[in-house]
Amino acid sequence: MTSGPESGIDRQNTQRRRLGMSRALDGIRVLDLSTPLGEATGRVLADLGAEVIKIEPPGGCGARFAPPFSTTPSADRPRPEAPHGDPETSLFWRAFGLGKRSVVLDLESDVDRERFFALVRTADILIESSVPGEMDEKGLGYEALEKLNPILLYVSVSPFGQTGPHALHPATDLTLSASGGYLNMTGDGDRPPLPVGLPETAHLGSVQAAADVLMALYSRNRSGEGQHLDASVQAAVVWSLMYVSGFAALGTDPPGFEDSRATRTGSMEVVPGLTLPILEPCKDGHIVIVLVLGAQGAFGFNACMNWIGEQGGLDADLMEIEWMTWIQQLQEGTLELEKAIRGIEQFKAFLKEMTKAEIQEQAVLQKWLIAPVLVTPDLLKDQQLIARGFWTNVDGEKQPGPFALLSETPIEYDRPAPRLGQDQALVESTDRRPLGPTVSAPSSRTQIFEGLKVADFSWIAAGPLITKDLANLGATVLRVETESRVDTLRFLPPWIGDPGTTTGHTAANMNQSKLGVAIDFTKPEGLAVAHKMVEWADVVVENFTPGTAERVGLGYEELRKINPDIIMLYTCMRGQTGPERKHTGFGIHGAALGGFTGITGWPDRMPTSPWGAYTDFISPRYALAALSAALHHRDRTGVGQLIDISQIEAAIHYLTPTILDYQATGRVLEQSGHDSEWGCPHGVYRTRETERFIAIETRTSEEWRALCGLVPALAALGGTELDQIDTRLTRRKEIDDALSAWAAEQACFEGADRLRKAGVPAYVPLRATDFHADAQLDARGFFVELEHAGFGKSIFDGQVTIFSRTPARPTRAGPLIGEHTFEVLKELLGYSEDEISEIAAAGALT
Repeated sequence: MTSGPESGIDRQNTQRRRLGMSRALDGIRVLDLSTPLGEATGRVLADLGAEVIKIEPPGGCGARFAPPFSTTPSADRPRPEAPHGDPETSLFWRAFGLGKRSVVLDLESDVDRERFFALVRTADILIESSVPGEMDEKGLGYEALEKLNPILLYVSVSPFGQTGPHALHPATDLTLSASGGYLNMTGDGDRPPLPVGLPETAHLGSVQAAADVLMALYSRNRSGEGQHLDASVQAAVVWSLMYVSGFAALGTDPPGFEDSRATRTGSMEVVPGLTLPILEPCKDGHIVIVLVLGAQGAFGFNACMNWIGEQGGLDADLMEIEWMTWIQQLQEGTLELEKAIRGIEQFKAFLKEMTKAEIQEQAVLQKWLIAPVLVTPDLLKDQQLIARGFWTNVDGEKQPGPFALLSETPIEYDRPAPRLGQDQALVESTDRRPLGPTVSAPSSRTQIFEGLKVADFSWIAAGPLITKDLANLGATVLRVETESRVDTLRFLPPWIGDPGTTTGHTAANMNQSKLGVAIDFTKPEGLAVAHKMVEWADVVVENFTPGTAERVGLGYEELRKINPDIIMLYTCMRGQTGPERKHTGFGIHGAALGGFTGITGWPDRMPTSPWGAYTDFISPRYALAALSAALHHRDRTGVGQLIDISQIEAAIHYLTPTILDYQATGRVLEQSGHDSEWGCPHGVYRTRETERFIAIETRTSEEWRALCGLVPALAALGGTELDQIDTRLTRRKEIDDALSAWAAEQACFEGADRLRKAGVPAYVPLRATDFHADAQLDARGFFVELEHAGFGKSIFDGQVTIFSRTPARPTRAGPLIGEHTFEVLKELLGYSEDEISEIAAAGALT
């Protein structure tokens, strides 16, 4: 690792490496037959210590021919394509093949099929992401392989899942973002929707699949039973929408994301005539700004304005304003609108003359909700990442380091992505057997986490998403809140009824199947209850500002004294250690600091932040994988541990090919609108309907020819002469113009359906009001009806993955604050009614 200060887990991991301690998935064998769509699944398992054997066809797997490349393609040296070309130049493979082993087997050959079947008998997990049904046709599907290995965990990652009317339809990263509704939410209102600046949608599904198969491993440790996991990338995208699907439950769309989309400015109007900045220029780049979001927003903006005033950046009369409550003053009419507007303009003008580094220094120091927009070179020099030893030297290159710091089973990178067939000798290593159950009397289970007990002290987005998955898969999750500091999640729209903490759909959706407990652990009696809960629990999850848990008596060292086997997961924006560990922020800040905002947007405009709490959608999937691996390790050893998740560090793994590209070629990925080296055409085209679009991308010659068959103007440009993507990229504008003219005459859904049926990846960027009518989501039963104590029955998100033996069974919508306090204290924690009354009288149960 890059050198840097050692503290906390960093020091522990160094010592454990010296002692040769094990990794969480030691002894687990994985056979990886995935395409690029599912490549990240095996990478996560390899990071956690599994032996991941990449089964490659002669010539190499698809990931070896995915861009970017260490040598820039040109007329003299076109991009390599299977089965020809150099399979060792793909930086995508170098990123997602890290830690794996490579074996070449021709599965059309009888001899190699038998070798493969011999490996299947030794495996714990198999990953594939072929077209649904293809593995069955080849005799390699779950039903066939289960006969060879009854405890095999077989993971299928596919665009839409294994079943449903769209299961066999072609898809790409762009069209999958459209199919899950995320594409509709990003971009400027006066232009078509924009994707995030590099392919990332597939990782949402494939990293979730990694977490899910490790959860299934937890179940297998108790049952001795294998199963099939069917992961849908489309469903994983819907899971990334925070509150959008709540509007679907109300039969409406978020304001500005429907027919009035063109009028949306991207700024927030707090009162008529005053909009707040979100993304602004600074001296050497751009910054993202949140000025209004509860007490944090008010505190940060007040501190910022006071500091700017001290530096001489505000007019004298503006320095007299109490900026802590300026919004309220405006609404009450006690602050003149002209002064507020002038204050915002001087705020922006002052920051415009500061560098990103200067702004970041003050933001950390004074808890401003402001963050610089970092690009690849900035990431490699980022002091917080360096201090945490994040950058790892792998074969002479800097790669992102651990997505999670595990105190007992540290992630290590000692195996670069293998050369083709580098580990061929493994085809003979067939004398091992899959790991068996960890219990003496295995028994079938109806849910994965039956009996698992979780104390959930998290709030807002990332933490609740982690524990929601545990709860829906059978864990008993105690959702701890307090009336004295209500979770910001409860103030997010939409509301079913009047706005309030009991009517928010978002909080109810993201806290499904949990029990609500109200505890004020700033009071001694409340802290005692929290400690009792820790004694009861197997897992504790929290995402306070670093240092808070320790200060109030809920730090890991304290909890380990109460429960030596506890697994504690910390998740926050920047991690528990390092000089910027206490940097306050939300997902929009994480996207900026993590390098995503700087690559998203139109080249002739400022960058565009990916929609919503972006890193809060990515990191929970990695956190679930780390937590499930830690549970597996505890099953084998009896040892708990501490897990430190930086949401930004986890998300940066999506950018690994871009980071390697910068080191290999010097290229800095910048915002490029719809342009992509992965496909051409690659765009979002306006149809004849109001603010309706079709996302279309072709990568292969077959897809291109199918598109030409439907759009004569494209055939007229050259047809088969443009079969190769590199050739099409040179004529991108002509192709886009022809396709735009065609799309302008189409009805969106009919046009997209015609394209898909012809073999062209295409999808309408779904709005919230389209979700329940989407034939694929409906066929998969994605949305579920649940009861909420505050507003009754409503529709909520279901699960990404369908488990064949242990399906998820959400039991209820998220609880009200303290909804189950009495029954939890009495029935789970063992308090008598008199004891509960005494604790309540002390004011500790609010």
